[in-house]
Amino acid sequence: MSNNRSDSLQSNASTLSTLTSCSSESSVQLYEEKLKPSIDAVKLEESDAPLQELADKAETIIKEKFASHPSSIYKYKKDSKEISVGLDKVMLAMLACADEGGGESGKRYVACAILACSKEKDEIEALQALGTTWLTHFLFIFKTTRGHGNQPNETPSDITTLTIDKTTTHLRKGVGNRAKSFRNDVLLRDGYTCVLTGFEDRSHPQPSDDTPSVQLNGAHILRRSICQFDHSKSVSHPTIRIKVFVGQTLFINYMQCKSAVTTFDILVNFIRIPVKKLEELHERIDDADNGITLERNTQHAFDNFHWCLKQTETEHVYDLKVFNARAILKKPENNHITFRDRSNDFPSSSTRKMNHSIDLPNPLYIHIHATIAEVMNMSGAGKFFDELLYVYKDNEGNVPPVRCWPELEDVMEKQLLKESVTKLFELIYSSLPRNDRLHLT
Repeated sequence: MSNNRSDSLQSNASTLSTLTSCSSESSVQLYEEKLKPSIDAVKLEESDAPLQELADKAETIIKEKFASHPSSIYKYKKDSKEISVGLDKVMLAMLACADEGGGESGKRYVACAILACSKEKDEIEALQALGTTWLTHFLFIFKTTRGHGNQPNETPSDITTLTIDKTTTHLRKGVGNRAKSFRNDVLLRDGYTCVLTGFEDRSHPQPSDDTPSVQLNGAHILRRSICQFDHSKSVSHPTIRIKVFVGQTLFINYMQCKSAVTTFDILVNFIRIPVKKLEELHERIDDADNGITLERNTQHAFDNFHWCLKQTETEHVYDLKVFNARAILKKPENNHITFRDRSNDFPSSSTRKMNHSIDLPNPLYIHIHATIAEVMNMSGAGKFFDELLYVYKDNEGNVPPVRCWPELEDVMEKQLLKESVTKLFELIYSSLPRNDRLHLT
């Protein structure tokens, strides 16, 4: 009997360490301690090399050395359930979309990161760590329901390398409650009309007889998860005490902090956003220029990167790109979406005065969303995340409110522990004499 209990606990401990095929923590550690310095060195060495030459070398490394290796598959396995995604596909998608994401600088970062792996003693281990880090600490935050804090509270003129010390001073701010005026402003600016389907909101001041009337939402272009941090939530990872301001001390989860630093480092390198822009996003996440008006199904598809908007040569005019046609109820004419401020199409009924102007959707935010959508769909990472989060849905169908990959791993471990205790109790119960079992019930 005791052997059975011991075997059960040992089995659980073993499963805890093998839920995923590669440890994200060890991958990030390798990325931070070895690859980042090596990436900077390669960028310096290859500063005069033609970009396409670097990109071709990086692509060759992935296709010829990594793609066929078992380590290129990132797996989640629990009981008979197995979900996987190709890290080689993630890296190739990052390389292919880097031009659009961060221009020449973004593509040079991705290419040099892959080339840096080839200089490591264990090239495959380095490539696996890089792919895992990009998957779990960059792409994942765009699929979560909550997120990290924002950038350090500094205003450098160009791209900045982030550190834990800098990041924690800004993480403490977090993001406040959703601004009450967000939906009102976005709907007013967009004329109470879904920008994709043309459906009208039920509160439309001048509804059309032949247009469906539904409940519309003000949808965030960049979701709150990428700039939200709540250090008050208790998790199982160790915490550290960090001095933030004179006379003030902040207790912050160390693993979350490291995750945020890595995420922001990749974000500013891949999409090449100056840190100052991310600070502004923290303060303006609920401003109208980060929102568009969508009906519920269309918003769900947008949040899950089933469609995106591609910039055209005309300002505030976008082409619609659809990755999953079943997610779109109705497409706009000519596949174009044009934004204009329609707030003064409906003067205030109480005073008949003109409304204040409302900012149009920020092209930078739309650009970031489109770039991430391309990578998610090209690599299969979006589908992988959807299937993984589905495993941990609660009884009401809600995915766990995690802010970063370490928190998801925490959820995984707690669930396994719960299941292990339940199985152990069932094992003990089944071994008891019938009369003893009756007393327990």
